[in-house]
Amino acid sequence: MKANNWVTALIVMIVGILLVVWHQRIDILNWIVIAVGLMLIIPGLYSFISAIVRKGGKAKEQVEYSAASSTIVASLGAIALGVWMLATPEFFVGLLAYIFGAILILYGIFHIVFIGFWSKPYVLPFWFYIIPVLMIVAGVVILCTNVRTMNSVVVLITGVSLICSSVNTILELACTNPVKVRQK
Repeated sequence: MKANNWVTALIVMIVGILLVVWHQRIDILNWIVIAVGLMLIIPGLYSFISAIVRKGGKAKEQVEYSAASSTIVASLGAIALGVWMLATPEFFVGLLAYIFGAILILYGIFHIVFIGFWSKPYVLPFWFYIIPVLMIVAGVVILCTNVRTMNSVVVLITGVSLICSSVNTILELACTNPVKVRQK
């Protein structure tokens, strides 16, 4: 049993709980956009500064020089997008809600594939498919809804879906990774 699967389930549950707790905040999607903008700016600045230092070094090999140049361009793009997200988060709110819907659909499909194929030789009961199917339905509902008028509902649906998905993942991991008893 891999520890990163358990950590992923825990992170998904924490994010889901936070979304459920904060779903009534009118500006929650704006704050999420701002957080994503900062997550683009900070590593973008780090990569930009690292590439400038690497490019200005004394040993200028052609491969390292072109790699530093492309890193600078990518870093500037990330910084520009991050600044744009900080300056006008309202522009990205609708896009973010649709991304939430797409994530729910893809995560539901992932769970169905895991349950159906990757969990072999174990055969999991049919009720393991209920939450992934509901996640796909929730994602389709979000994609087909005018999101700008109902931000809190989108956040609530996403949060509840992530919590349910996390519980389902924990059950899947528990059923497909039996505890091995050590022989003395």
